[in-house]
Amino acid sequence: METIFPLYTNGFFDSHTNLMLAVLLGVMFGFILERAGFATSAHIAPIFYFRNVMVAKVMVSAIVTAATLIFLASIFGYVDYSQLFIPTTYLWAYLAGGLLFGIGMVMSGWCPGTAVVGVATAKIDALFFALGLFVGMYFYFDIYSYIADFANSANLGRFTIDKLVGGDIRISYLITVGVSFGLLIFMLIMKKLVGDKNE
Repeated sequence: METIFPLYTNGFFDSHTNLMLAVLLGVMFGFILERAGFATSAHIAPIFYFRNVMVAKVMVSAIVTAATLIFLASIFGYVDYSQLFIPTTYLWAYLAGGLLFGIGMVMSGWCPGTAVVGVATAKIDALFFALGLFVGMYFYFDIYSYIADFANSANLGRFTIDKLVGGDIRISYLITVGVSFGLLIFMLIMKKLVGDKNE
């Protein structure tokens, strides 16, 4: 069967159409986030205190659904998995960035994507978060020349789970689904043990 997706890399439309579709999908994604309750920090921050696992449920549902669709499409030849965009992994920079990202999310109750939705729905705290985000980006690019070696260290290339298991996409799919459900179960247990007692 002839591979169809990704449409842009397979020449089905030009870069302008690709950009317009990206904007449309971004708006749709923001609408879904808002409908799912991600447009308020009051729904996001409590997850870190195990008081509300709604966000975890939505995220796991999204991850498992997307992973399943990509897996099935790859198996039946509708998606060329090797052509999907996966950014280069810089291990140490990602670990440091993930730590800073996590601290910022715990403190604010926002991440960049949900903050945009928050700004669109007139949340003042989301606006301040977004402003802080831009200040942080400016500061990062201003000092980048000093930390470039660290930022580009431990380059693992296009690193994916299937590379850890010999390139078997079936096993990597099962790992993704298993870890996702495992984390959700952990969150549910912690809510029962910790969150419910703090209410």
